[in-house]
Amino acid sequence: MGAALRERLNSLYAAFRLAKVDFLLNAFDEDIEFVSYSPLEVFPFLGHRRGKTAMAEILTAGYKEFEFVTYEPVFMVCEGEDAAAVIVFARFTHRRSGRSISTMIAHFLRFRRGLIVELREFMDSFGAVSQLLGRQLDFEQS
Repeated sequence: MGAALRERLNSLYAAFRLAKVDFLLNAFDEDIEFVSYSPLEVFPFLGHRRGKTAMAEILTAGYKEFEFVTYEPVFMVCEGEDAAAVIVFARFTHRRSGRSISTMIAHFLRFRRGLIVELREFMDSFGAVSQLLGRQLDFEQS
């Protein structure tokens, strides 16, 4: 059970790395709910968004800001054909600074009639922000 979903998810993650926006958009329900628990000051195109148009905006802005070098699922659990949890190793380059960022991202997906209706994303945002800034974040209080 879930083998078809696993195969489909692998193709979606490969398409994400290759910036195949139309292919990706065909996987989303018209009323997709997307929530990324990431700092909006650094990733302003993420956050809480709804609808396929919003997903197109997210993808377009993300690809404009970053080049994805690696976007590989390293762990995947599928519950039938209706839900999945995926941990992804991502490596991407910030186009303006040239800085390389490596991070782990967790996705929790729900499906209805074969389309993604909910995608929740958790990223190691602390590590990603440190790499993007090119320095460790200092939280010492004086």
